[in-house]
Amino acid sequence: MDAQSELIMSVVVVLACAIAVLFVGRRLRMPFIIGYFITGIIVGPAGLGLVTEEQVSLLAELGVILLMFTIGLEMSLKSLLSMKKIVLVGGTLQLVLTTAAVWAVMVAVGFDSNVAIFIGFLVAHSSTAVIMNLYQNSGEVDTKHGRIALGLLIFQDLNVIPMMLMVPILAGTSETDLVGSLLNFGMGMVILAIVLVGAIFLVPKFLTRVALTRSKELFIISIVAICFGIAWLMSLNGVSLALGAFLAGIAISESDYSHEVIGQILPFRDLLTSFFFVSIGMMLNLQYVMEHLLLIIVLAVVLMFGKTLINIVSVRAIGITGAAAILSAIGLSQIGEFSFILGSTGLSSGILTQDVYQVFLAITIVTMAITPFAVNAGPAIAKRLVKPKVPGGNIFEEEGEGDNCEIKPKEHVIVVGYGLAGQYVSKALKRVEIPYLILELNAETVNREKKRGERIVYGDATRDSILEYAGVMKARSIVITIPDMEAIKAIVTTVRRMNPHINIITRSRFISETQELYRLGADEVIVDEREAALQIFRRILANEQVPQQDQDLYVKQIRNDLYDQYIDVGSHGDKTEKSGSWFDAIHLRAIRTEEKDSMNRNSIEQIRVGDNCDVAGKRLSDVHLRADHGISVIAVRRGEDSNDAVVAPDGNTVLEAGDTAVVIGDRKAITDILPLFTEKTEKEE
Repeated sequence: MDAQSELIMSVVVVLACAIAVLFVGRRLRMPFIIGYFITGIIVGPAGLGLVTEEQVSLLAELGVILLMFTIGLEMSLKSLLSMKKIVLVGGTLQLVLTTAAVWAVMVAVGFDSNVAIFIGFLVAHSSTAVIMNLYQNSGEVDTKHGRIALGLLIFQDLNVIPMMLMVPILAGTSETDLVGSLLNFGMGMVILAIVLVGAIFLVPKFLTRVALTRSKELFIISIVAICFGIAWLMSLNGVSLALGAFLAGIAISESDYSHEVIGQILPFRDLLTSFFFVSIGMMLNLQYVMEHLLLIIVLAVVLMFGKTLINIVSVRAIGITGAAAILSAIGLSQIGEFSFILGSTGLSSGILTQDVYQVFLAITIVTMAITPFAVNAGPAIAKRLVKPKVPGGNIFEEEGEGDNCEIKPKEHVIVVGYGLAGQYVSKALKRVEIPYLILELNAETVNREKKRGERIVYGDATRDSILEYAGVMKARSIVITIPDMEAIKAIVTTVRRMNPHINIITRSRFISETQELYRLGADEVIVDEREAALQIFRRILANEQVPQQDQDLYVKQIRNDLYDQYIDVGSHGDKTEKSGSWFDAIHLRAIRTEEKDSMNRNSIEQIRVGDNCDVAGKRLSDVHLRADHGISVIAVRRGEDSNDAVVAPDGNTVLEAGDTAVVIGDRKAITDILPLFTEKTEKEE
């Protein structure tokens, strides 16, 4: 079998096994990384021997590069500065104390000092992939302990770079080699700084040029070229490709396109990263693990307990106390995926022996497997250890927010597209002071509106990462104003999957497209051709001085006629009994959602005062419209003479039959007061 066939066979075998393992693991709430480890054990030399580590090494290395690249993208320098106390002080304490504790223990049991320090480096790291995945699923990312954990993880991940550069120093044996290694380390850091600063200034400008072309193909090619290009430049200085990719991500993170880059690269990263974790599972010697199973489990439990204590000390030193300190400490008690990268480097450089590396691999996998259960038990542990400040109080609600942590607005509205419709929606939201965020794919528009102070982001709303950044899990509504029907369908499907409770309002060019949009999960579809007809009809009625009551009645009749016409024809011109019932359901849902939405908006309406109605001949102060219904009368036009009007009437203003009252308030409330203005017959009196 040639090399190409072997590679394809390896990919198929790994993915097929991973599907089975992850499917079962999903039901058992097992972290996906553990599933990949198990896949590697099954297909690797210690299991069925279907695939060797060499056959997936290239894909594994690409996976590590993309993993480091996306983590760099998510680590904005501004975010680091906003959490500088947690990152610098807390992170330094955690790293130093953990490394020192491990070094002391390892030296005490007979290990060389350089080996003990390196193992301390490995143990000090926690798993960004595991813990952030758990927090995202449970909605704890924006909690106080979630942000503390993120700050410490950021510091740990950043320290992979100097730790990797120190590997030759720790592996050296002679004084000459040590001096040379120190010089290389210093030169390496200087070159890294130069390249990083240059990339931060140049890469965003380059991406802006690319984004202005509005070519998705050119954008993704540019991303890959930047990622691997900077990684290659770093490798010329002796830095690993993975660390170079990390720096490339840091450079792009400062641009306006970082979240779109994450969305573009995420599918490739997830696929290729899976091969990295599978390759780790392949390296695990199952026989060795079984022979030392009790030792490995004991060491894993002791290590997690020790890291938890050190983490608590570290966060308490920066003023974090109570439940937040305990929960964040428990969350960071495992060993992380970056330790695999460091560990393999230490193995190849001779710092670690094969036996030590096998124990390290086994302990790491066990700590990752225990983490979900430890995190779930965290609140119960915190309740036992932390006493509420007020008897009977909630220790989790008592925790204050961090001083330097940015919190995204809750219950906001996401506006997709900033064309004419998007601009009107944004202006309306701004006027009623509802927070919103705009997603737009026109780079020129994004740059222009950002300078004007708009909350607008460059990003494709069909991608999970962009919607996640926009806060789709906490948004009250998403308004889709773009004209591309295929993109609208993709957005509706993705949004409904990510947040089943969000209100989805979208536009559609034709009534015939509403069926599919409602089926995919839209709550309301605004049809361009229908709304155009209705608005024209409303203008005609308004010009003819038709009162609001009559306008609403006529427009409702026309709206139903438009839907009924479509339902009678059907989507393909045929109407069977089955399709009729389907379209009837669509029809009812459309009408109900439209009426529900229209009832929940403030509006300015004109209401005619009918003869012998309840308000005719009474002062405004006597009818209690504001007190009883929340409705304010802002003007009164006398009779049919439009030139005779009372603007800003007071409580003594009398409403006479034939007048037109201009009112403002909730639409439902306006509907409720219409009977007060309706003419009464002699029989009704």
